Amino acid sequence: MIRTLIALPYEIARLPLAIVDRNVADRLPETSASRVTLDRAIGSVDRIAGAVLRNEDIARRGTDRIDRSAKLIAAAQLEEEAAARRTQAEQTAAAGRRAATRKRTAAQDRAATGLSEADAAEARGKREAKAEAARKAAAKKAAADKRAATRAAAVERRKAGVESAAETKKKAAQRGAKSELDAAREAKVDAAQSRADAERLSDLTEARKQERKQD
Repeated sequence: MIRTLIALPYEIARLPLAIVDRNVADRLPETSASRVTLDRAIGSVDRIAGAVLRNEDIARRGTDRIDRSAKLIAAAQLEEEAAARRTQAEQTAAAGRRAATRKRTAAQDRAATGLSEADAAEARGKREAKAEAARKAAAKKAAADKRAATRAAAVERRKAGVESAAETKKKAAQRGAKSELDAAREAKVDAAQSRADAERLSDLTEARKQERKQD
């Protein structure tokens, strides 16, 4: 009762400050700078007054008000930090998404480039294979033509040899036939000469016989 009577003048003196407190509380957030300053001022006054008046209720009210304000500020700071971390995380995530998009685009570009290069390499390989096949075919044809020409030349040489041998044999046969004909002619001539000689000898012998008969 005595404490209440002692504290009454202070509560009356504090009434305008309480009215201001209520008006400010209706208009300002608890974590605003003006509200925080007012809470700390009222809390400090209550705590000092409670200590002077030896009134624990007033002192505790001031301490609770200061603690509550500090907790609200700390919570607001934590919320701001959390919001900042969320913003940073969102920015990091957005940067990651952008980086992933860039990487994906780059990968797609590389894939497209790789496909284009593969297509070009395939086309180049086909051209080279076609050219190599044409070159080999041309080489095979040239080799075949050369072998055919060689065989044809050999056939022509054999044909020429056969014709030459046949001509030689023909000429030899002709020479042999002529020699035989000449020999036959000579033999005929010799036979005719021999017959003539025999006839002359027979005539001479017959003449001698006649002469002997006449003698």
